[in-house]
Amino acid sequence: MNISYMTKKILQERPFIHEALEKDLVNVVALAELIKPDIEKEIGEVKTSAISMAIRRYMEKEKSAFYNKVTLTKKSDLLIKSNLFELSVLKSAAIYKKLIQLYNIVNFDVGDTLNIIHGNYEILIVSNDKYKEKFLEVLHEESVKSVKENMASISIKIPKEFIDKPGFYYAIAKILTMQNISIADIVNTETEATFVVEDRFVSKAYNALKQEMSVEYYKK
Repeated sequence: MNISYMTKKILQERPFIHEALEKDLVNVVALAELIKPDIEKEIGEVKTSAISMAIRRYMEKEKSAFYNKVTLTKKSDLLIKSNLFELSVLKSAAIYKKLIQLYNIVNFDVGDTLNIIHGNYEILIVSNDKYKEKFLEVLHEESVKSVKENMASISIKIPKEFIDKPGFYYAIAKILTMQNISIADIVNTETEATFVVEDRFVSKAYNALKQEMSVEYYKK
């Protein structure tokens, strides 16, 4: 391994830096100082000037190769659902039978929502506000950690050609972050990504995603 190799490896693992470099927003010397400790862990003491030169050479050679555009077309429909709530509950031996009862409460025929996400120790439930009290009744013997009201979701259909491309979720999250919109949770399947936000942000989030007609990903 040498300075050029290590510089390339570090830059390719940090898409935020990549984007800033591509837009000429980064002081190369300052960046060299930032990544210097990581390089020295692998190859020993090096000069900041040598790392700066490696960064410049890398950008000149790779700038057109690492950056690609993925277009959000009509295949990437945006679907908004408001008047939702989130419920976080600790896992238990008895809870799984109770989760089945929740499916019998929700009316999926009218497009109502029920997302159940299993973590290592907790279960997150997202559904319509109108079912909150019934859900709490079913789970009243469980350890409910929190209940968040006035939530909404934005679902994005992911075209098949984007499924295995790195950076898709990063790009969507970046658009929302740039608008100061906090993402409460992300629920995903193979071809659909759902971002849960506070209801007061949903219109702003929708408009931001519609206006940003492309997302970015980075090749390694």
